[in-house]
Amino acid sequence: MRIRPSRWAAVAALGALAVTACGSGSTKASEHPLTGLPMAANDPAARRPALFVKVDNAFEARPQTGIEKADIVYEELVEAGITRFAAIFQSTDLGEVGPVRSVRPVDPALAAPLHGVAVFSGGIPAFVSQLAAVAQNLSAEQIGERPPYRRSRDRTAPHNLYVGAGGLWKLAQPPYNTPPAPVFAYGSLPSSGTKPAASAKMSFDSHNTIAWRWDGSVWRRSQNGRPFAVTGSASIGPANVLVQVVQVRPTQYVDVVGNSVTESVVTGTGSGVLLRNGTATDVTWSKPDQDSGTSLTEASGNEVTLAPGSTWVELVPAGQPVTVTP
Repeated sequence: MRIRPSRWAAVAALGALAVTACGSGSTKASEHPLTGLPMAANDPAARRPALFVKVDNAFEARPQTGIEKADIVYEELVEAGITRFAAIFQSTDLGEVGPVRSVRPVDPALAAPLHGVAVFSGGIPAFVSQLAAVAQNLSAEQIGERPPYRRSRDRTAPHNLYVGAGGLWKLAQPPYNTPPAPVFAYGSLPSSGTKPAASAKMSFDSHNTIAWRWDGSVWRRSQNGRPFAVTGSASIGPANVLVQVVQVRPTQYVDVVGNSVTESVVTGTGSGVLLRNGTATDVTWSKPDQDSGTSLTEASGNEVTLAPGSTWVELVPAGQPVTVTP
C-alpha cells in the first residue's frame, strides 16, 4: 500500500521512524524520511529531528557553505527579485551551514510538516511568531550569537553568520526532537507522462534566472548564466528538481529599504514540473493545509513519486517562464 506524505503525522507524533513508500508499492521502515534512501539500523538520523535553516542567496552570500548536504532545499522569492533558501537537513551530519538569514511568510508552511527545529537570524515579528508556533525556535536571537553560531571575518554582515548543525541537534527539545514525517513520496519513474529533459530554465523575475542541467546522474545548478558553487570541493547535485508554480501575494509589510514583502502560497494546488532521471513530468502539486506534505499527480491522476535522494524545490511565481529542453 502506498502512503501519501500527509498520512504520516500520527507516526511522527509518536516519535517513530516513518515508513516510506517504494516504487513497487511495498513499504519499508529503513529509509530516510526526507530522501527515501536506505538507512542503517544504527544511523543517528533514526533519532534526530529535521533542521529548517534559512540560508542567504544574495550575491554577497555566495558561495554558500553546507547547502549541498541538505535533504530538501526550497528556493523562495524574497524582495526585489532576490531569492533565499530554506534548507532542510536530517539524514546527513553536515557540519557548518550558512550564511544564515531571516524568515519570510512562506516559511511556517514549509516547516510545519517537519515538526522540528527552525534556524534563522531575525525577521518580521509576525513571521517569527508563526514559525515558532510550528518549530522549536533556535534562532541567533533566541540563543545568542555564540556557539553553535559564529560570525565569519572574511565577509561583511549580514552575510557572515554561520551555524554548526551538531550543536543544534543537541539543543532540540520535546516535542520537536523526533524524526520528521516524509514531505514527499519516493519511488520508481512514472510509467507514463514523462519526456526527456536535458535541462530546464525558470525565472523568479526578469533579473533572476535559474537553470538546471542533467549530467547523467544528478542535476547541476546555475544562476544567471553562472555555475552555482559552494565552498570547499563539493558541489550541488540533487536527484530531483521540483518546479512548483505558486501564487505570490503581497503582505502588509515592507523590508528595511521599503520593498514590499510578498508571500509565496504553497498550500492548495497548482501546476509544476518534476525533473528526475533525465526526464520531466508535468504535475499537479497538492498541499491541503500547512501541516501536510506535498503530493504530486500527473494528468491521468496517478501519483508521481520522486527519485530517492536529495531534492530542490523551485517556488516559481505564476506568470514567470519555465522551459524544458529535451
